[in-house]
Amino acid sequence: MISTKNFNPKTDPKLLCTCGHAKCDQRSVNQFTLDMLQAVRNDYGKAMIITSGGRCENHPNEVTKTRAGDHQRQYAVDVFYDNELDRNKLMTLAGRHGATRVAGSERLKFVHLAWTPTSDKSVPTWSY
Repeated sequence: MISTKNFNPKTDPKLLCTCGHAKCDQRSVNQFTLDMLQAVRNDYGKAMIITSGGRCENHPNEVTKTRAGDHQRQYAVDVFYDNELDRNKLMTLAGRHGATRVAGSERLKFVHLAWTPTSDKSVPTWSY
């Protein structure tokens, strides 16, 4: 089972797909993604609440996509934040630790952090 000092799918079920579909494989993010998330957590200096991790193809956020997204490919997590300062800090630290995609939802209070393999050195950002 994959895990790091602060993140383990056995104790944090939000790292696993939570769709509840009968054919859900309950996939988690991969070890590389957890390692990068741990590096962000080490610099962040406080607990991080995961709101979404791995997703199977039956997850409601995945079924309408024409190709597998960051979560389905096991390269992304969404992390809850309390305030704008924390959002900005999480996004900045993710970029420092090699994130390839970083996004935020002010309305839903989460940041999307992804470490998808790419040769593109820019870090796309967007808002939900």
